[in-house]
Amino acid sequence: MSRFGPDPRAFFDGVYREVAPWDIGGPQPDMVELLAALPPSSPVLDVGCGSGDLAIHIAKSGVAVLGIDFVEAAIELARAKAAALTPEVAARLEFRVADAFRLRDLQREFGAVVDSGFLHLLTPEEGDRFLEEAARVLRSGGRYYLQEFATEFDVPNTPRAISEQEVRERFTPVRGWRILAVRPGEFQSRIAPVPAIVACAERLPAASD
Repeated sequence: MSRFGPDPRAFFDGVYREVAPWDIGGPQPDMVELLAALPPSSPVLDVGCGSGDLAIHIAKSGVAVLGIDFVEAAIELARAKAAALTPEVAARLEFRVADAFRLRDLQREFGAVVDSGFLHLLTPEEGDRFLEEAARVLRSGGRYYLQEFATEFDVPNTPRAISEQEVRERFTPVRGWRILAVRPGEFQSRIAPVPAIVACAERLPAASD
């Protein structure tokens, strides 16, 4: 069962009828800092891209980005923002309604995956499925960037906490990953900042490479 009821899509459709609480008018500052310290390779996949602020930030740095979300209203907002950019930046951006559990359907390979508040929406079992998909579309040496809540709230329809221990257990050499950075941070919102975990892991070459 999803943390967001029997129909998570309906829940998030409802959230986007107004301004989403995590829509702060720009990318998360800690994610911006992480990307500056460990620059991503093109093209980048932004999973759960919402209204597109992180993807736009990355595109402005000169990198091509595909942003995906399963909420059509969020993608419409992102496309409207992209349309207001300079043609040069807009040409590096694409936004698409897509299923993060079926990234292989994109039929593309990426140099990086950015996740600003997506993994913490999933149960641990869903997280396993999703990260298997992310590994499928990341090329060897590609990087996965994440920023998630590090604390949990005792109310329904909220993200779960992602601990440093979970990050280290998920992104191991046995699973094909090497952690480049992991540290505490803050997840900004229109309500209040939340303690967060910020990390970057690199995809190791497969044994046959």
